[in-house]
Amino acid sequence: MTVWEPPIREYDFLFNEVFDAIGSIEGLDYEDFDADFLTMLTEGWAMHAKEVWLPINELGDREGLKFEDGSISMPQEFKDAYRKGIDEGWLSTSCKPEHGGMGVPTFFQAVTWAEFGTSACMALSVLPALSIGVYEVLAANGRQDLIDYFASNLASGEWAGTMCLTEPHAGTDLGIITTRAEPEDDGTYRISGTKIFITYGEHDMAENIVHLVLAKAPGGPEGTKGISLFLVPKYLPAEWESGGVEGISHDLVSEHNGVTCSGSEEKMGLHASPTCVMNFDDSVGWLVGPLHGGMPLMFQMMNRERLATGMMGLGLAEIAYQNALAWSRERRQGRDLKGVRDPTEPADNILVHPDVRRMLLEAKVNNEGCRALAAWTGILLDQMHSDDPEVAEHAEALVALFTPVIKAHFTDLGCETCSTCIQVMGGAGYCSEFGVEQFYRDVRISKIWEGTNGIQALDLAGRKITQNMGKNLRHLMWPLTEFIEENRDIPEMGEFNKPLHQGVRGLQQITLLMIAEGMANPHFLAAGATDYCRYFGNVLLGYMWAKMAKVCLERQGEPFYDAKLASARFFFKRIYPETVSLAAKIQSGPKPLMDYPAEMF
Repeated sequence: MTVWEPPIREYDFLFNEVFDAIGSIEGLDYEDFDADFLTMLTEGWAMHAKEVWLPINELGDREGLKFEDGSISMPQEFKDAYRKGIDEGWLSTSCKPEHGGMGVPTFFQAVTWAEFGTSACMALSVLPALSIGVYEVLAANGRQDLIDYFASNLASGEWAGTMCLTEPHAGTDLGIITTRAEPEDDGTYRISGTKIFITYGEHDMAENIVHLVLAKAPGGPEGTKGISLFLVPKYLPAEWESGGVEGISHDLVSEHNGVTCSGSEEKMGLHASPTCVMNFDDSVGWLVGPLHGGMPLMFQMMNRERLATGMMGLGLAEIAYQNALAWSRERRQGRDLKGVRDPTEPADNILVHPDVRRMLLEAKVNNEGCRALAAWTGILLDQMHSDDPEVAEHAEALVALFTPVIKAHFTDLGCETCSTCIQVMGGAGYCSEFGVEQFYRDVRISKIWEGTNGIQALDLAGRKITQNMGKNLRHLMWPLTEFIEENRDIPEMGEFNKPLHQGVRGLQQITLLMIAEGMANPHFLAAGATDYCRYFGNVLLGYMWAKMAKVCLERQGEPFYDAKLASARFFFKRIYPETVSLAAKIQSGPKPLMDYPAEMF
């Protein structure tokens, strides 16, 4: 039986002791949101996720969805759980109160909500995450009549949302999409084309499905600069005739708006999450944002979804770890190599074995480091909207820098951790009875979704570190160097501060190398990008562990804080040294890759 305890104490520690989450959102229209409210919200969502979502996770994997005649039916248990989430308001926590949401800070939705939801049932969590993404793009960029009509139903979850980018011939290279948008005299457009790999493109969980579709309208330039963004509902309003939707009811017509599903992919995991081929045939749509200006708007949603995907890596890594740990506490095999630990039993608990401890500690410590970085990033998402331009600029720069790292590093670690937890459990881990193998199958897509991890690494190395003359990186180096200097002369911090300093200095040197050599030879940058992204991620986690260690040093003698200090020491002794080998691989350059004869593969 799957076990999972939401890490409530971890988030209390991060938001209230490591970071001043409540203080950081001062002046951002969250006056009634305090630490007590945050605790209540966290505990409430944890209970809902554990009691409502977790019990349906295995069922969804086993039964999956049913595709027939263009329609997808979901397990009744999924529909019931989704309905309960709507009724209790858990799908709209960060949406504006005027649209029926709770209006809580983004950091709760983007971090705590995301991790708990994914751990409990990743297949279900994807749906509200997508809908909120559509809501946010629409609320920030849409026409007022479209906002008034669609926003409240998207926020609540009554209507679902998707983003439609990929086409059979166009994935990463969106500039070559062929979906067309023809303008009408009434201000609408008629959308025609085919999109693939559309998550929750068709289902019976919601009354309507609202698609954000990338398409090309007449008169636009070639490539991505000619792409526009359109809102295309599956069903049109019953009272709609032409033009806008101001003042009409939310009753819907029974015939679809030229939006059909022609297939659902059979996948390795996420069996209860539809992955659809969607066809748009002269479908009515409305322009969102400026004509030929769709890519920046879609990237607003895509970058939020990239952060959400990173949290999926963490969420499944956490539940996999908890189940492997529970197994390890009960499993008895062999004896401690230094002598019998439990003479009353025929074998010792497998936690006596160094390699089992290695695997579990790597999982635990990486999870906790990632959670800390996620918490910091969530706070920055709110601070991007600060009235103080310096605060907003700093937050925006760091979020831009962190997004590809969180997406790639968290999901790399998530896949590694789930695989490791299977290994801890041996043959039992490989069997479906114990659940962990499902976590691995489900999490594996996270390295591919929302731009593969290789693309994220290229985005970091080739764009984010040089963007605006290196502004993003300068905004990161300031808090890192400040922290290192503040703790230089504190003896107790030496074991954490010194390796952090070395890693930051190494990051600076490697970054300069990547920029200099990459300008002369783009293969150098591309060959080292993945290793550079992992190096970057390890340095950020090192900073998180040093910050957490500093807090815990003042609370020694209390079990929670002592465990944190032990974890920090493990990170710097057993995980952080990976940066040395990563630097060596980056410095080797592209020759071992590009000089390898193609015929020898």
